[in-house]
Amino acid sequence: MKHLILGAFCALAIAFGSTTAQAENYTEEVVNSTSRGLAMDGFDPVAYFAQGKPAKGDQAYRADHKGRTWLFASAENRDTFLTSPDSYAPQNNGWCAWAVAHGYAAEVDFIDGWFIADDKLYVTWSADVKERFLKDKDNLLAQSKANWDTVHNGLQDGTVKFVAHSQRPALGFVHPQQLPES
Repeated sequence: MKHLILGAFCALAIAFGSTTAQAENYTEEVVNSTSRGLAMDGFDPVAYFAQGKPAKGDQAYRADHKGRTWLFASAENRDTFLTSPDSYAPQNNGWCAWAVAHGYAAEVDFIDGWFIADDKLYVTWSADVKERFLKDKDNLLAQSKANWDTVHNGLQDGTVKFVAHSQRPALGFVHPQQLPES
């Protein structure tokens, strides 16, 4: 009987321990990435600062950050990123700054929907949304920062509204980088 009780106790301890471990892992960052875990659809985050424009990364120059794979156009850009990843990675983990400012999450346009403010990279749904954002930049940046924790938590538990380009073709467009991976 002692062995049965001890066995049941051990089983409960193991089950409780694995639940605790799962809860700790649940706080993982929710980074806007492809289904294969590629951040920024493979665009080099350092290029936006160094070259002032987007550049596709190369598989030869990669790094892991926040549980995702980031690609870079050169070893120099990769090494620069690794010295201070949060200085180069887009704000709101790559989710649309406009959407986060308004309390939801949306895909972004890494080619035409980006801007740099206060030495930080932001991405938005499209070039049009970027222009609208910039007209009220200070207010919307403050709203985005204030809403980020709530939106991030909602992305983790599935309670936040999410909008994909494919769901709203009339509001934007689908760039090749937003097409499903083959």
